[in-house]
Amino acid sequence: MIFGHPLNMSHPREILHLSPLADIGGCEVNCLRIIEGLPAFKHRVVVFDRRGPMSEKWEAAGAQVEHLNAWQAGRAKFLITFAEWVHGRDEPTGVFYWSTSRLSSILKTLKQWDAPWAVYLGNPADTHAIRQMQFWLKEFAWSSSPQVVLVACSKQVAASHRRAYYFRKFPIQTIYNAVGPAFDQPRKHRTLPPGSVPRVGMVARLDTIKDHATVLRAFAAIASIRADLVLEFAGDGNLRELLVRQAVSLGLADRVRFLRSVTDVAALIAGWDIYVHSTTNAEGMGTAVAEAMMAGLPCVVSDIAVMREVCGQEGAIYVRAADPIDWGQALLRLIADRERRVELGLAAQKRARDLFALPEVAASYLNVICPDGGRTSA
Repeated sequence: MIFGHPLNMSHPREILHLSPLADIGGCEVNCLRIIEGLPAFKHRVVVFDRRGPMSEKWEAAGAQVEHLNAWQAGRAKFLITFAEWVHGRDEPTGVFYWSTSRLSSILKTLKQWDAPWAVYLGNPADTHAIRQMQFWLKEFAWSSSPQVVLVACSKQVAASHRRAYYFRKFPIQTIYNAVGPAFDQPRKHRTLPPGSVPRVGMVARLDTIKDHATVLRAFAAIASIRADLVLEFAGDGNLRELLVRQAVSLGLADRVRFLRSVTDVAALIAGWDIYVHSTTNAEGMGTAVAEAMMAGLPCVVSDIAVMREVCGQEGAIYVRAADPIDWGQALLRLIADRERRVELGLAAQKRARDLFALPEVAASYLNVICPDGGRTSA
């Protein structure tokens, strides 16, 4: 049995996961969660690029991981390498593609398989009309398959793809990203008088989809009131050096910590007092927000539609995006109000358990590629 579904295990069933990269990102982490959440299946992960930090995590979860080292060699070279890998392979129970890059070419390469597909949508589609048309013209030659379902990590992401020229021909479902059980722990909220060194944190790649810079400016704006505040950014990306320089220029070098990639995110945020997520409309879901909610951490987030969808009415404090003064004032109020932090944390944790718990999310993914619940033999 797996999540209420009887499985015929006389023939082990295999799920094939395809991923362009093995970097730590929302799609790769969600791939890991689904591997963990469907232990009755064998899992094979094929990475189109080289080995990365997620390779070891997938292997530790029991998956067999292979690397084609061809993603950056150009489309033609990649497709030749991928076709060689596919040749003679047994068809899996289902395929999860954790991207949309080169989707039509990848579908064409595997056109001889009847296995159902779940294609992950992690960010909103590009809404620029010319770029949409260029993508459509490049991709339209390959017809859509009735076996392909697009799985969006939020309603906002799903809606953007329904408006896109190419993607709107596929059926689309919304399944939120999963949060692992390690995050679901009781939380104690301490009082935070001056000198108590409140720890505020954010987990996110340091790139243009997010807005770390606003949090830095907010800290600078309230530095004279709470000079003991510590800010920790967990994650890496191409904006790291720019943000480090900004922290120095704002006089925050001794109070902002850039942690790069963190092995145990659950343990890290267990030591934080407040979670912040300053982001843009290019945000797909913000899995780290869901993780912080599951941990019962009071959250302060940008007031944009996808954050309202994820956090709900009571699960976070919303502040104007890109407004450091509003962010700073919200942080000061929350630091001073332990009762409000407790209230927020409890509401956030309840919502996270309802929406992002791993068993339910994994069962939803299973239903996409295996609607019969595995009752038929392989």
